[in-house]
Amino acid sequence: MTKIFDALKSFFEIMGLLLLIMAAVVFCCIPMSVKTLPAGLIWNEKEITLSGGELLELKNKHVSVKQNDGEILFETEKDYYVQDVTTADLDSDGRQDIIFLLWKKGRYGRSKPFWVSEEETDLSQHIFIYNIGKDGKMRQKWCASDIGYELGRMKIMEDNPKFLLTEDLEGGCKIWSWQGFGLAEVKSEVEFIAFGDNIIHDAIMEYADAHENGSYDFLYNDVKKEIQQADIAALQQESLLVGDKAMYGGYPSFGTPVAVGEAIADAGFDVVSCAGNHALDRGTKGIDTTLDFYNGAGITCVGIQKSSDTSYKPYEIVNKNGISIALFNYTYGTNNGDPRDKYPNMIHFLPEGQDEEDAFVEELKSCRDEADISIVFVHWGNEYETEPNEYQRHMAELMAQGGVDAVIGTHPHVVQSLETVQRPDGGVMNVFYSLGNFRADQGQRAETRTGAEAVLTISHSFDGAKITGCEIKEVEAYWKGLVEDD
Repeated sequence: MTKIFDALKSFFEIMGLLLLIMAAVVFCCIPMSVKTLPAGLIWNEKEITLSGGELLELKNKHVSVKQNDGEILFETEKDYYVQDVTTADLDSDGRQDIIFLLWKKGRYGRSKPFWVSEEETDLSQHIFIYNIGKDGKMRQKWCASDIGYELGRMKIMEDNPKFLLTEDLEGGCKIWSWQGFGLAEVKSEVEFIAFGDNIIHDAIMEYADAHENGSYDFLYNDVKKEIQQADIAALQQESLLVGDKAMYGGYPSFGTPVAVGEAIADAGFDVVSCAGNHALDRGTKGIDTTLDFYNGAGITCVGIQKSSDTSYKPYEIVNKNGISIALFNYTYGTNNGDPRDKYPNMIHFLPEGQDEEDAFVEELKSCRDEADISIVFVHWGNEYETEPNEYQRHMAELMAQGGVDAVIGTHPHVVQSLETVQRPDGGVMNVFYSLGNFRADQGQRAETRTGAEAVLTISHSFDGAKITGCEIKEVEAYWKGLVEDD
């Protein structure tokens, strides 16, 4: 009997050992890289009434769509984990798109590339789009393969409903739009660059006539590539354009050939600011000619309006990469008197007195219904002084009260500091007090030979666009440094 017991004991010990070995083998065969749902994800729950009256419900990571009679029209698959859902007509086909942000096994949609043979068990994140066809059935319209990074949330942009905005778990945002047949990422930031005073003195005009056959392209060739690579490039047009050669002139009363405008357009500039102390040097003719040329060239011109304008337009809007930017431009004054009695809207001036200052702050705020970002070009300060004066700082404080995001100053002909000013609303305003000259013939003053370039990076965030980068770069401003010596 004892022998039988010992034999059974040995048998069970052997069987136990075999089971342990088999378990170890099975365990080793299980993939160790199975990806689970990451922590920190936002799992939305919501109800949406679709365009046909159907009720979409997202609950417990699952979506169902019910018809008016309560019959279930659609349900997401059981192994789909839906983070969020929203709707829009992204491809402008007149039908409502239903956009899902979800997790599922595998990097691909229903079909995978022929070269992928093994079964995929990792969870990955996708954007799926469905819509309801004319037959009343809901079908998948498009899906993205594994996004490649972990998104925390998404939304349709209110101001640009053709764009889908997503935010990753680190707070970085990307923009998606319908291109061809499907969503594709589009550039989600704007590089905005600006240069200082563009002043065409007599010596520059004489050189262009004698050596360039009247062309002024030579002034901008050294920065042309940078201008064209930027999303938006701007300069201060200190001397306004005239078409009549008899009106050409340099210091102290400027009249600049239209050929300069042609060179500015050819270089790729998008914006010119024109409110300055020389804006009236050629009277209403210079104002109207300048506006006619730049408007015709597709360049946004700010700070001045046609002499015939009967209404005041304080800012212009430019749009790029889904971001709208309001551009203002003001000057402290003009050399040839104040035209406001006869032409109240022609030149935009900084405020004088408390009543005007209060109205100025409200004017700056007025763009917020249609703009994500506001930038003010301003002509101010004392010539050849490298530090901002009290007047500049006071005006900057008013702009901060108006919620301005960036200020780009000109007029001193020398570079002044870049500073940040805290806004009352908790934001930050970047102030370039003076960019100095961009192109000029003031080489007798060494400090005017070097100017500056303002570089701003404007990025999307889930709560709206914001300036995420700000720097100042040195540029050659003395025009003789751009040409070979004769």
